[in-house]
Amino acid sequence: MTSVSAFGMYGVDGDDWINFLVHGNQFRARMDQLGFVLGNGTIKGTVGLRADTGWIANILSINNGHNSPLTSETKSFNPTASVGIGYTSDMIGIGVGYNFTYIDRFVQVHTPVVVLNALNNNLRLAIPIQVAVAKDLGTGDDNTKFTSVGFNALELRYLTGIDAFNQIRVYFNYRNSTLETSADKSVSESFGLQVRLYFARTEIGNVTVNPYIRVDYDQALKGSSRGSYLTVANNYMNYDYIDSKNKQSDIYDVSPFRVFVKPVLSLAASSDTVSLYFEPSLGYAVVSSKYKGADQVTTHALNWGAYAELYVRPVQDLEWYFEMDVNGNVNGSKKANLDLPPVLFETTTGITWYLPSLGGNQ
Repeated sequence: MTSVSAFGMYGVDGDDWINFLVHGNQFRARMDQLGFVLGNGTIKGTVGLRADTGWIANILSINNGHNSPLTSETKSFNPTASVGIGYTSDMIGIGVGYNFTYIDRFVQVHTPVVVLNALNNNLRLAIPIQVAVAKDLGTGDDNTKFTSVGFNALELRYLTGIDAFNQIRVYFNYRNSTLETSADKSVSESFGLQVRLYFARTEIGNVTVNPYIRVDYDQALKGSSRGSYLTVANNYMNYDYIDSKNKQSDIYDVSPFRVFVKPVLSLAASSDTVSLYFEPSLGYAVVSSKYKGADQVTTHALNWGAYAELYVRPVQDLEWYFEMDVNGNVNGSKKANLDLPPVLFETTTGITWYLPSLGGNQ
């Protein structure tokens, strides 16, 4: 057997963990998730896997062509493994989690997570801290050392209870990576902030309408890589470093940045057995930088998106989930209209089995 295919649970983003304390008991099996949440009305725990490394549906890969980015290794454990435990009450909830991502025998990533809920779960905070330390990196040089520390989508979410301005989400990203060899030492550092403002929630017929504005800002603080915060297999080799003796201002008059503004219209409707959530959106992005002595390079782009979630529950305890995301050609850390197809299509599907409380209470 060259690979084992399955699914995963909570990942390394704060957005993955933000609802852990409000999730009921369940077993979840999707294209990128496999795991469960179990507990009573006070204490709950979780164990699972999630495909954060990009190898969707593969847990263990052996001689299947997915080599380590730095070596010729053909064996890898591809998903992120997660465990967590939490305490919940009407006043406050607190949880701790841990994610482990194996890249190869030289690099493994550790992500402890703290989750806090307050104000009857209307205020939620998820703080993941991602740490990777490695030596050698397959170069044969014991003096080669890679270190990376960052916040990956630290998230604050507040539900106001007021339809006119009903929700605020703030995501904070930061990464500092150092690559040290016998010859030199170089650094890459980036910062990002995303804000979502939900307003004018209303019912039109049988449809709940809740538009929001999303604003992203990503900035390269050292080097030229911005908007890439995951310390996983295909990312740390793509970081753009500068010599630690240099300042960013020695290289750039305008340090690389990205601004992305996207109005989104969220629509939701449900019946006894089927629920549909849909998000059409239209956005505008600016990507820019200026090396010293060179012209400023600025790219402008319009992009669009159509995101949907479908939930089918033939009985109360079993649910089929289908997610689809079709969007234009501005994505992640890549520049607008560069090295991307005109349309990106992403999807996942699977089931959720809702389980009774271990204490007999939901």
